[in-house]
Amino acid sequence: MYNKVTRVSAVQLSAAEVAKHLLKLPNWKYDGKKITREFVLKDFETTWAFLSQVAMRSHLYGHHPTIQTTYNKVRLDLSTHDIQGVSEIDLKLAKKVEGYAAGREKVEGRESNK
Repeated sequence: MYNKVTRVSAVQLSAAEVAKHLLKLPNWKYDGKKITREFVLKDFETTWAFLSQVAMRSHLYGHHPTIQTTYNKVRLDLSTHDIQGVSEIDLKLAKKVEGYAAGREKVEGRESNK
């Protein structure tokens, strides 16, 4: 399989622009330099299936998040290092990641299948 990695110049978004975009991504938080989201997934296997999708999409975008994971918990930080802030590519990746998490997150009060 061949996938071409394409990089484009990034433009830093203003805090107001980021806030507007995050209205559609309410679980993401913005600290002025990056957007962050924490996920609690159903189980370990689900976590790694999710992370595999995130890794592949990140590679295709040529844009790699900071990832922290422990068992079924994942924290993703997205920023564009070249501009030391948030760009459209961060928001585009966040939207894709939301799709990958859909149906995989642990629902409060339900035990995961281990």
